[in-house]
Amino acid sequence: MDAIPEHSVLLSRTTSALDRIEALYLKVLRAALLIVATVLLICAAGWAAYSLMRVMRSPDSVVEKPSVVSVAEIVAREASTKTDAPRAGANVDVLRRERAYYDAFVKKYFALYREKFQPSLRDDDKKLTIGEFDDLTINSSARLDAVRSGDLSFEQDRKDLDGYLPIVTQAANSKQTVERLSRYRTATKRPVATQVQRTRVETRRGWDTFSDNCENWYLSPIGCAVTRRVEVPYTETVQVMRYPDGIASPSEVLKGYQDRYFQLLAERRERNASEAASQRDEIVRGHAAGWNGLSQSILIAGGFLVLMFFFLLVAIERHQRRSRSPVA
Repeated sequence: MDAIPEHSVLLSRTTSALDRIEALYLKVLRAALLIVATVLLICAAGWAAYSLMRVMRSPDSVVEKPSVVSVAEIVAREASTKTDAPRAGANVDVLRRERAYYDAFVKKYFALYREKFQPSLRDDDKKLTIGEFDDLTINSSARLDAVRSGDLSFEQDRKDLDGYLPIVTQAANSKQTVERLSRYRTATKRPVATQVQRTRVETRRGWDTFSDNCENWYLSPIGCAVTRRVEVPYTETVQVMRYPDGIASPSEVLKGYQDRYFQLLAERRERNASEAASQRDEIVRGHAAGWNGLSQSILIAGGFLVLMFFFLLVAIERHQRRSRSPVA
């Protein structure tokens, strides 16, 4: 029997080793394709679901948060009377319902003032009538003017006032308010030096080129010497009797609470409206991004199909290799 040449044995072994390496490579390739394809499928499904959720959101679903002010916020600092109530206009002619509401509110508001604030007045303080109290606080005549002209929504204003009255009632019963009114009741005025601007009349003599009230006024220099009385401003230091800083009368305390409440309410209403508008804009932008995401999901799904095609080619190659292998 002829011996097999050594180079044939070496070639056979080399071919067998290459076949094993190729088979291992195909296994690794199949596994990698399956892993990548699975990841692509999961990403495509997740991205499509997220994009679809953004597309389905509606800007109308955003609801503006209610604006509220607490008792602690309006009594947290000393009363301020810098914010004046709007001045009343003329010829107020509105529906009976609006006028009746404001009249009823002023009566309840004035009753609160008389019960909680007026007892702290000093002996020389003036007691407000209900009309003076109205002009100092909510100024219902100005509100009626604004309602009639369309500058003020009566329904919104009524809602705001109905929300304010319970808050200011709690503030009137708070410890801070009681202490503040007590300090006013026992405070004494002190002389305070202050600068005031005043004017005085002075006589001054000068040359008037337009005057002809003298002899030879037409000769050079043209005009006459005249005497005028002019007002001259000056600053004077005077002593004024004032309460110490932080002392406010009962009406000033109440007016400060009111101004603080409606200032905070307006600021929060504006902020909430801005936040709601921002959320609506974000939803609108999300619609465009959502459609773009759906398109990307389709592309990812296409990549998945391409990988599965390559996986199919590898599977066919494996099947053909097994078919060519000799049966033991």
